Amino acid sequence: MKPLLHNKTLEFTPVGSTAHKERLHASLLLLAGGRGSRMGGKNKLYLELEGSLLIENTLELVAPLFKEVILLVAPGESSKVKETLSTLISKWDITVTEDRVQARGPLEGLYNGLCHMHEEWGFLLGCDMPSPDPDVIKGMNIFCSTNNDAVVAERKGFLEPLHAFYRKSCIGAVSDAMQRGDRKIKQFYPDIRLTVINEKKLKEFGDDVSSFFNLNTPHDVEKMKLIQEVR
Repeated sequence: MKPLLHNKTLEFTPVGSTAHKERLHASLLLLAGGRGSRMGGKNKLYLELEGSLLIENTLELVAPLFKEVILLVAPGESSKVKETLSTLISKWDITVTEDRVQARGPLEGLYNGLCHMHEEWGFLLGCDMPSPDPDVIKGMNIFCSTNNDAVVAERKGFLEPLHAFYRKSCIGAVSDAMQRGDRKIKQFYPDIRLTVINEKKLKEFGDDVSSFFNLNTPHDVEKMKLIQEVR
């Protein structure tokens, strides 16, 4: 199925509000189940910048936007996460959910998030994305409707599956993808009603460069430090 590309002339039925004072009708799904192999095996959930956890800043930016926050972690990690992040978990009333199976990729985390969230829509965000722009997220949320199953951004010709909205209606397609042995989120996109937001539209919402910046390697962390020093 060819993805839909929304523009200003298309009509749809929105299910969320973008009013700054009102929370979106969506859950925040923080994906933290990866092994961080390119980060030297370090869990990116515990990355620090100037003595503070990066995830702390991420939550300050986006947690207030959502009705609930669900942290998706690897099997056997919940006890350590709850101990290490106890202050943040208490502050933001975070639910910690473990993957059912080890090393099945982000599809497993998305599946668990969709199954556990109470809202109809969930915003999946990688924990290695330290500077999400609330305005970009709110702008993307406008396109969540009763007529689609996912809202994904396209930047530089690539889809961004770890900074995207997914509806509970995706559960079946995600489950089928895992049964086929798929590991990448984008592999179930042909089976759903997908709305793609292009780069031009993203820039109208806010700072898309910062919002989609992610930390894959120690070099990226150093780059983040330099950005902070310049600011």
